[in-house]
Parts: sequence; structure tokens; C-alpha cells
Amino acid sequence: MSRKRKKPYDPGAAARHKAERQENAAEVARLRAQPSTAVNVDKRTGRLTGAWRLNCFNTLLDQNGAERAAVDWLDELVRTANGENGQERRPDFVRSTTEGAPGQNITDAMIQASFRLEVVLANMAPAHGRMLMELLKPDADLITRWRAVVERSTSETHPQAQAGAVRAACTAVAFIRDNIGRLERAHRELRAAA
Repeated sequence: MSRKRKKPYDPGAAARHKAERQENAAEVARLRAQPSTAVNVDKRTGRLTGAWRLNCFNTLLDQNGAERAAVDWLDELVRTANGENGQERRPDFVRSTTEGAPGQNITDAMIQASFRLEVVLANMAPAHGRMLMELLKPDADLITRWRAVVERSTSETHPQAQAGAVRAACTAVAFIRDNIGRLERAHRELRAAA
């Protein structure tokens, strides 16, 4: 009976695997420390398999629906416009790579996202726009008190109507997302005419 040959030990590969495991553990810890974020980790390997923000949209909208995708798109747009998605907003990155004050490092992606966000809000009902902007703010308590935000924005007190108002606003965002190119052109033409 022959013995099965084992792979030779490679210290470089072992170091890389250890670094990957430490990096994965640090990322899991960072995500778990954020408010209103749920993290899914593989029990056997400890690898990060998914992370998502807990909010009322997870409860009210179909997970794979157009409205849910539109809300995720709007959330990404808001975060890009605020500079939260880019590396250039980290203080250590600003100090080490650019000259001048941290406020001077505005990227083209931030400007484009800010214009697109302006178009989205201009094409929505003001109450729906205010409501969605409040609901998209990261807040650990928003999971339980989203109805108060909806009531403050739309003055709707009936629970089913509040859920309907959120769904209606998300449907409007889905329409805007599908027609964003045409709406941006119209917004630019209005700006040029003014």
C-alpha cells in the first residue's frame, strides 16, 4: 500500500493564508462594529459571506424586486455624493497623498453622483424625497422608529398607509432610475435655459 504524498510546506503560502484570515477577521469586526449592519459569516471557515444594512426596506420590499434595487442604487448614490464610498475621504489617505485641506479633495465621481442625486430629488414629490433621505441615513434605532420618520415627512399616521407611502416612494425611485438618462438631459437643458 502506497502512502499518499503530501504537498511540501511553503512558508510564503502559509503567511499569505494567515494574512488573509487576519484581514477577513478585521473586516468582519469592522462591519459588526457599524450600527444597523448585519453580517453573515461561514461557520466552518469564518469567512465573510455577506453584509447588509438593516432598515425598513428589508421588511417592506421584495428582496429581488425593482424597487429594492432602486433603493440600493439611491443609497449608493447618496454615499458616493457624500464621499463615503471612496478611499479619498479617509484622513490618513488625505494627509499622505494630497496637498491642502481635506475639503479640497472632491472627485469627479462625487460631482457626478451629486448631480444625479439632484436630478432624482427634483423628479420626486418633496415629501417622498425628504422621507427617503431620512430613511437612508445610517442609524441603529431607525429599524424600530421608521414610522416616526414617515409620519414626520408625510404626516401619515395610519400604519398601513405609512408602509404604502414608503413603497410608493420606492416605486418613484425605480421609475427615475429606469429613465435617469432622459431626466438628466432635461435637467441640464433647464439649467442652461435659466
